[in-house]
Amino acid sequence: MQKLTRITLSSGEMVIYLDGWYLTSTEPGDRADGLDDIVTGLLSIPGMRQQDIDAPCPAHEDWCWNDVADGVFAACQPDAGECTVAALTDRLSRYPADALCCGTFWLREDFLALDASLTDEQIRLAMKVAQRNHDAAVGFNWDTLCSGQQKLATALEFFQYRLSDSFGGNPPL
Repeated sequence: MQKLTRITLSSGEMVIYLDGWYLTSTEPGDRADGLDDIVTGLLSIPGMRQQDIDAPCPAHEDWCWNDVADGVFAACQPDAGECTVAALTDRLSRYPADALCCGTFWLREDFLALDASLTDEQIRLAMKVAQRNHDAAVGFNWDTLCSGQQKLATALEFFQYRLSDSFGGNPPL
């Protein structure tokens, strides 16, 4: 399945992207009839779906369509902090089923295999640490996940230390 995105600016200018790749656009003052014909033709391809987006015209004079597209397509991406199957499924659903992809993902039980005493909140935080510090040259592996857990443990220890008192209720200073 492929995705055709038509972005129309408040100025009336229009652009067409296919699976996030620029195809063509109108210039200021151009009529959109030619683009409408292209959209109609592309929609006749089996599996093609369309998304229409209205966007404000950029305020600065030297803008380009990729400036507009960066804002539109970035807004469609899930929050990088979301570490859920729903967020991953939503992101993958934006691509055709036959799109090439490669990746790895870790679930709650993968973290529990490293340390069975972890709570769901600790796992969520460790996932965020691992995601924020992801290095594509290394990927996610046992070492990086352990590192994420170590960073989390260090942060938790730091906060526990900062909240301690000298009366024995919390670890002494």
